[in-house]
Amino acid sequence: MKRIGLNTDEGRHAAWLELFLDLVYVVALARLTHIVVEGHNGHVEPRDYLIFFVLFVPAWWSWVGHTMYANRFGTYDITDRLLTLLQMFFAVMLALGITDALGETRAIFALAYAATRWTIILMYARIYFGNPDARPVAGGLIVGFSIGSSLWAVSVLFPPPIMFTLWFVGIVIELATPLSIRKELKLLPVHSTHLPERVGLFALLVLGESIQGLASGASNLALSLPVILNLFLAFSVICLVWWLYFETLEKTLTGHLKGAAQLCIYGHLPIYMGIVLLAAGVQKLVSADHSTDELNLIFSFSFLLILMPLQLIHYQYIDKSERTWFLKRGVLIVASILTFFVAGQYIGNTFLVLLIIIMLVVYTHSESTFIARELKNSKPKPDASNPVKQYR
Repeated sequence: MKRIGLNTDEGRHAAWLELFLDLVYVVALARLTHIVVEGHNGHVEPRDYLIFFVLFVPAWWSWVGHTMYANRFGTYDITDRLLTLLQMFFAVMLALGITDALGETRAIFALAYAATRWTIILMYARIYFGNPDARPVAGGLIVGFSIGSSLWAVSVLFPPPIMFTLWFVGIVIELATPLSIRKELKLLPVHSTHLPERVGLFALLVLGESIQGLASGASNLALSLPVILNLFLAFSVICLVWWLYFETLEKTLTGHLKGAAQLCIYGHLPIYMGIVLLAAGVQKLVSADHSTDELNLIFSFSFLLILMPLQLIHYQYIDKSERTWFLKRGVLIVASILTFFVAGQYIGNTFLVLLIIIMLVVYTHSESTFIARELKNSKPKPDASNPVKQYR
């Protein structure tokens, strides 16, 4: 086997095969969104949120596995391509298993997830034997991922709740594995242009579910003025979330990520979950097939999941002199969301969405202001040193 080295092309972008891989996960995202849209007997109950969160984590982690491998080691030779295509097939099976993942299709879901992880393990095995310098990283990931995915595989031999317990233990082990070898991963830093592009592309896929929700919500309705108004308001919310997210991604993360970048990676899990919940919310808003409390909870929960992790990710780039106000802004965000949650029980849905739009406009403006200040402060000065910041 030829020696497999690190992919050191710092200016590289996502490969076509990575974009093809993303399309496969669109199916899984659509089925996950369906869980919250349909709910149980037409209503979204706490059980539905729990099922959504339980199933979202392995689907997301399956995608993350390939993304992080490609970020550090991906060369897309013939073996890489074949293993990626194999993972894509297993990802299709994973999406099919989501349909009734806690019921009749639970074995399909468990085995498909384990299979997507085994393809990643094979990729890291090539790195382990092909590049001795990368063995501390590849070996650590192989061990942790093998244990976790094996628990998912053997879980099909047991009935619930033992089966689900093995799922939980397995995913916890896998999520903890990169954290346990953080020092080793920092020696093989992430690509600071490729990773933001990849997480941003996945965010676009999730936002695409919101656009699909708009169309689905209005598909059986006559285009009356109230329906068009709801469509416009819902579309405005989606656009503002896009604006806010990519304002931060483009100007704060791209080109600045260092080391293991684990805060960025793990912090995107709740952000993606929140955007999927937003997709369910806009579909219910447009279709008018909801109770006020139900829609209020979905919107409040989704923005809490989106805004707070985004705030935390951005916090590491804020100058010390700005951090006090930045933290106060985080408190204001939570207070605003709680206010919407309470007020939403007494005002109409239209006014609730208008308040959300105002909040997003104000927050996006303040985010842009912080970014502009940080970029200005980070410019090198003629008579002063400009040490490189190390970010998590």
